[in-house]
Amino acid sequence: MTQSSMWRTSSHGEAADTTSAELSALREHLALCNGEGARRVAMHCGVRRLQGLVLGRRVSAVAVAAAMVGITWLVL
Repeated sequence: MTQSSMWRTSSHGEAADTTSAELSALREHLALCNGEGARRVAMHCGVRRLQGLVLGRRVSAVAVAAAMVGITWLVL
């Protein structure tokens, strides 16, 4: 990363406005994150949604899992 594209952490007494170089660096970062991690983020959201569904219905989830194990045991 070049010196011109680094984020400033202090305004040093000047106006605390965002520079065009900072916006450009942020735009590049977001494009990179959205391009490479979009599938991973979607999968993570799906897993979290499934966890919420299962944890909210623990008794039903255990009953379904036990039924599946029992059916598998009978078939084999």
